[in-house]
Amino acid sequence: MLFAAALFVAMDSVAKYLGQYYATSQLVWARYSVHLLVLFGYLIVSKNLNRRTLISNAPLGQLLRGFLLLGSTAFSYLAVREFPLTQVYVINFSSPIIVTVFAIIILKEHVGLGRILAILSGFLGVIVAIEPGRMFVEPALIYPILMAVCFAFYQITTRHFGNQDSALTSLLYTAAAGGVVSTFLILFVWQPIAYTHIAYFLALGLLGATSHFLLIMALRFAPAAQVSPFLYSQILWATVSGYLFFGDLPDSSSFVGAALVVGAGLYLIVWDRGSTTK
Repeated sequence: MLFAAALFVAMDSVAKYLGQYYATSQLVWARYSVHLLVLFGYLIVSKNLNRRTLISNAPLGQLLRGFLLLGSTAFSYLAVREFPLTQVYVINFSSPIIVTVFAIIILKEHVGLGRILAILSGFLGVIVAIEPGRMFVEPALIYPILMAVCFAFYQITTRHFGNQDSALTSLLYTAAAGGVVSTFLILFVWQPIAYTHIAYFLALGLLGATSHFLLIMALRFAPAAQVSPFLYSQILWATVSGYLFFGDLPDSSSFVGAALVVGAGLYLIVWDRGSTTK
């Protein structure tokens, strides 16, 4: 999950850069089409292109995962186009709250009171970062919120359906769902890709495929509510990337919100470790 978090930020950094020149739907298409091509290439080379990989035991559930991730990706690219990376990620950290609530309802996972209180304090940090009054001035803040909702449900469905198939099958269906929809959408917005940007477009797909493979593996081996807090490490990478490549520094509300969210995340890690040793 830690490696996945770093690669998510790298992918969104590339999307933020390319968003200055291309429509969001074209970036989404690149992310999924390259993902799909790379995955098929790997399946052929590794001799895993077989019935076991291609046919899912839960095809509708896997497609639902793919559509949720497609929504999260699209809203993410729209968000980073408008706001600094750190602010987007702080807002996105409301997803563990959604994951925790629905992990109890849908996945029947046990979540202790201490963990719930810590995640709620993290949610307070998200509220501080959003500054609700800004919604009337900057309605684009809805993008990172919708990103968080889609990503939370993606994690839940990954945990629920991921165990019914191999990680490669889950990754394949994710790429296929996004690839088909995004290919249809680019028919209306396509513009030629500059030679100097080809490597960036390829990077979107490579980073997307690798990060989500790691996410799938993390959710196969641990409860969703337990591993989601490790995504808080994205704040560090987002701040560094935002400053180095885009000259963005978080404002005071983002710093305060991030401090609350990170504090809650650290408590969650300590809580889980303490619960394991008792």
